[in-house]
Amino acid sequence: MTSSYALDEKHQILLIDPYARQHNKSLAASLKECKIIVNTEKSKSCDFFLHNEIDLVLLDHSGKHSCTELLQFFKSVKPSVPVIILTDCGSEELALAVTVFRFGARDYFRKPLAMQDLKKSILRALCIKEVLGEEELEKPWNGLFRAIRYINERYTFQIKLSEIARESGMSISCFGRTFKREMGITFTLYVNRLRISKAIKMLRENGLSMSDIAFACGFTNQFHFTRMFKRIMKASPRVYKKSLRKKKSPLSHFKHLCKEKPKGYSLN
Repeated sequence: MTSSYALDEKHQILLIDPYARQHNKSLAASLKECKIIVNTEKSKSCDFFLHNEIDLVLLDHSGKHSCTELLQFFKSVKPSVPVIILTDCGSEELALAVTVFRFGARDYFRKPLAMQDLKKSILRALCIKEVLGEEELEKPWNGLFRAIRYINERYTFQIKLSEIARESGMSISCFGRTFKREMGITFTLYVNRLRISKAIKMLRENGLSMSDIAFACGFTNQFHFTRMFKRIMKASPRVYKKSLRKKKSPLSHFKHLCKEKPKGYSLN
């Protein structure tokens, strides 16, 4: 059973873990509502995430495989996709937990995984209710998911905070506080990141002008589109489009652009 606004098809979960075989079968058996897509390489998983519809990411962290770069990339280009961290770290666990939550992680689990707890976290993140034994989703999240669905369906239009708050069943001030607390970013930044993530896909297509892309993604003019694209991706749309021809991986391109951050820049 799913919520009234869940997808009819299975939710797609991207599992990025070099040791995925240890828990992939358990996850697949436990999450029949979902399709688990396993990828063990950072560059390939990054490209797959960027160009496919992914509903949730399970991201491994270990001493050899840090999750922070991928987490920042994922939350920058597709802020609506929840990311849950799976880790086997030891003494640095608290510091890592603080870092990943600051960068936008939805939840955090240590290995060996407590599969039932992980399953509940995934179902809540996807707004799925189990047939038996699952409590009603928290009320603030009910309203928040309605608002996110509304934004995702209407990002190509001008969206006012007042209409989103009304959709969530909250006052404007309450919605603003709840959204920032639960999502880690403001409503405005969420909308702009969503629009830029759509623009990135369109930049791969030939025959579309920058103004065509700007208007198709909900920006009022090309100047605003370019300014927001540079803020989020650290390069103008034209420069980014040229980099695509060099077949450079999205993650390596993002890391290169982020080496020199302008004053006051923050992923959050």
